[in-house]
Amino acid sequence: MHSGASQRVLVTLLLFAYLVLTHAAVLTGIAFLAQVAWLGLAGAAVMVVPGVWGFGVGAALAAALLLADAETLLKFPPVVINLALAAWFGRSLAPGEEPVISWFARLVRGVELPADLARYTRNSTVRWTVFFAGMAGVAAALALLATQQTWSLFANGINYLLVAALFMGEFAYRRLRYPHHPHPHLAEVVRTLVRAGKLAPRRSARK
Repeated sequence: MHSGASQRVLVTLLLFAYLVLTHAAVLTGIAFLAQVAWLGLAGAAVMVVPGVWGFGVGAALAAALLLADAETLLKFPPVVINLALAAWFGRSLAPGEEPVISWFARLVRGVELPADLARYTRNSTVRWTVFFAGMAGVAAALALLATQQTWSLFANGINYLLVAALFMGEFAYRRLRYPHHPHPHLAEVVRTLVRAGKLAPRRSARK
């Protein structure tokens, strides 16, 4: 296995462990599990953020345990991550930028998008922007107002099930709505999502 693939697998395992341990900490009340979950998130940040910045972010996250308890710190990632994704998708809708979903669609097809798909993928980018902003709002509201168990069930489970549901719903809808266009298989879409991390949308999109 190549080092890049090994790193992606390790990051995936760390993030999955973070979700499981966070929920386990809420259910059992064992603070140590929350601390391990937070440190796992810090480890993932070291590998995801490029260069020395990764070590800086990871060290800052680890040091945060000296200032606050892990149970409190774990309330922030669901809000921050969803807001960051909403900002990323939303920023790509600005003039001169390529909408994120248009970028993915162009990568997976390997050709410029026809006009109807270009319109659809731009509108899809708007939906994802609103979706992630909504998920951030719900996560914040539950963290402040709901029980620990309710918050954790949403933040560490339902949130990601909703992401998968929207992704699969759009995948199926495109095939039904635009049957006159060729559509890649799900496996190819997933492969494109994985390799897209090394690429970037165009800054001067075709209108």
